[in-house]
Amino acid sequence: MKIAFISDIHGNLAALKAAMDILKSREIDLVVNLGDLVHYGPVPSEVISFVQNSQIESVQGNCDRALARQRSITGEEYENPHWRNLAAEFFEWTSDQITSKQRRWLRELPDELRFQFEKKTILCVHGLPGNQAMGLPADAAAEIYDSILARSGANIVVCGATHTPSIVRRPNGLIINPGSVGGGSVPSGGTAMILSFAEEGEPEVETVQFTYSLEDTEAGYKAAGKGNIFLKCLELGRDQRGNWHTEDPKWRQQWAEL
Repeated sequence: MKIAFISDIHGNLAALKAAMDILKSREIDLVVNLGDLVHYGPVPSEVISFVQNSQIESVQGNCDRALARQRSITGEEYENPHWRNLAAEFFEWTSDQITSKQRRWLRELPDELRFQFEKKTILCVHGLPGNQAMGLPADAAAEIYDSILARSGANIVVCGATHTPSIVRRPNGLIINPGSVGGGSVPSGGTAMILSFAEEGEPEVETVQFTYSLEDTEAGYKAAGKGNIFLKCLELGRDQRGNWHTEDPKWRQQWAEL
């Protein structure tokens, strides 16, 4: 049994298609989307339609929830007020792009999904169990991860939101975050994860990294007449909320030169 997890597509259809092409070649039994189909990307309606028409199980992300409920605040945390203002303007534009049926579909997405495989309970959420907008803390004390697992009622917790791939193994379970498909955490690419169950032993986790051409995504931003800063994020691997996912100075230097 192989389960693939994708998350944080953020209106990036080219990245989503690239991710799905790779996963289709890996004999995946189930694909689960961990939320945030919309915001920051130029084609939110097309992304929703693609997921609706594919055999992809989905939970609701905080951006999905805000859009579905016609709120102006998503609960995201930003590097500074400048990035918050850029995001707010783009989110208003995003809200105008989707249909009423798509808004209703986003509203009806569940906060969580639970699966049972090989005597393991898997809990899928966007942020953390019980908190849709809060992401998995990095390098936290072991007690924090143990508490997340204990409160989840699951052996395996799968979450998104941070755009950063993470694998945390603890004596009482496993926590994984597949990173982001279209959230800018990998230059011109994204990440997903595959959870494999063998007949014996603990499940294995594989991180899948992929790249895609930015041409279609760039065309979408041009058609929208906005979002150039988010296109730069996708190209150079900067989170669309302003923070960096890498300490490698070459990407920051290229950002400064743009």
